[in-house]
Amino acid sequence: MSRIDKYDGRVGGFRAPLNAAWNATSGPSAVTDLNRVIVVALNGSGRVVKATSAVAAVGIICLSSPKNAGDIVDVMTYGEIVELDTADTQGAVAPTAGTKYYLDVTQGRLSTTAPIAAAIGFYVGTTVEAGRLVVRAGQAGAL
Repeated sequence: MSRIDKYDGRVGGFRAPLNAAWNATSGPSAVTDLNRVIVVALNGSGRVVKATSAVAAVGIICLSSPKNAGDIVDVMTYGEIVELDTADTQGAVAPTAGTKYYLDVTQGRLSTTAPIAAAIGFYVGTTVEAGRLVVRAGQAGAL
């Protein structure tokens, strides 16, 4: 059950409204999106949606309670997540220290598989401890 540990709203991200309610399960895996690290993008109306491509990805959210469409949320680009676990990773792989994580667009989860080229990859961050992810979303040169 992941949660935000360190986040400064003035410099660590931005706020935007949700495009849809955020409280149901996602995809065929039926894993809740609450208390999970989800890579997000902004649609043409400037609303937060799940990222479906690395090019569109802008940051992460980790919501701890259900939200309605239009609710304002913080999108983290710089901060820390603690209690990272297998539900956050593609293939339910246990997080390990010193591992770089990227967007896996197939499930919207984190992947340790580095993209082939920077143009198709979105870097999320690196674990310092197995359950602590230091987020530096999409920074140039991270791939």
